[in-house]
Amino acid sequence: MKFDKQDQIVKAPDALNNPLYKLTKAFVKAAKLRNSLVGTKEEVLAKAAKMNAKNRHFIMPTDNKAHYTDHLIQGQYHCVEIGIEKTRQKRAILFVFGGGMILGSDQGDVGLSRKIAERTDADVWFPYYPLCHEHDLLENVQMIYECYVKMLQLYKPENIVFLGFSSGGALMLDLITYINELNDSGSNMPMPGLLIPISPGSVPVNQKERVYLQKLDSRDFMIPASYMGLAKEIMCCGHDVPEKYLATAHGDFRNAPMTHFYYGSAETLYAFAPSYAESYRKAGAKCMIHVGKGMHHCYAMQYFIPGCKPAFDEVIHLIQNYYKKKKSL
Repeated sequence: MKFDKQDQIVKAPDALNNPLYKLTKAFVKAAKLRNSLVGTKEEVLAKAAKMNAKNRHFIMPTDNKAHYTDHLIQGQYHCVEIGIEKTRQKRAILFVFGGGMILGSDQGDVGLSRKIAERTDADVWFPYYPLCHEHDLLENVQMIYECYVKMLQLYKPENIVFLGFSSGGALMLDLITYINELNDSGSNMPMPGLLIPISPGSVPVNQKERVYLQKLDSRDFMIPASYMGLAKEIMCCGHDVPEKYLATAHGDFRNAPMTHFYYGSAETLYAFAPSYAESYRKAGAKCMIHVGKGMHHCYAMQYFIPGCKPAFDEVIHLIQNYYKKKKSL
């Protein structure tokens, strides 16, 4: 992995000295979860469809742990607003789940959204974007964009934080590219105040990225390197999608807000970190790459795994500190 000397690379909390983490990691390895992403396009989509049929779809929360509002986007997609207070806050987080663009969200993501809302004193907007079984990547980006447009009617842009993990993190980054494209065509869409993508992927477009992916493949027990090549075909869904959205790491990040990337050094998608850093430099935007030594894919969002909570807390503190700074200005 080669970064430029100008890149800001910092250490993130890891769990390598936690014996319970080692046991959990061994259990997940034995379960061979990454096998669900191995095979032909048809085989991988069939496996995902089988998992989605169980409980990975929109279900309006009915508990009394928070206040829930369902916003209908584009007349057909759901975006659940999660608020801890009875009245709407002045701050909000657009939180986008991952799943390789083919797995839907489960109820654990709603619980995570609620926890984030509790810890940050902000409303959390959680979109159920269309999946790439029948929709292409750009349709996903446009749906997320419509959520953001709706949020801008209720919150100032500087009070909105973008947060996403895995493919959800990549969607947040694609949204920056999409906003720039619209603004180049005459729109005047503001950027959010802060962006935190957790383990975002990308389609590899050069030999360096492919080599890095293969080097990391043996260490990753969740995402096989082969899936990132297959993902391009899946995300196009038979349509012509511009490469700048597929190869997210090479997107247009002009005017992007301060961005904090989180990766584990033992995940295949870490191979794209240098490309993201380079794209941000070229765009004149600022980013920081937080790296958890020996950690796995999306560990910084998995507070329930022994040893991962410190990284989750760090992400929450970044958001808390950002809001404190905005309040003092």
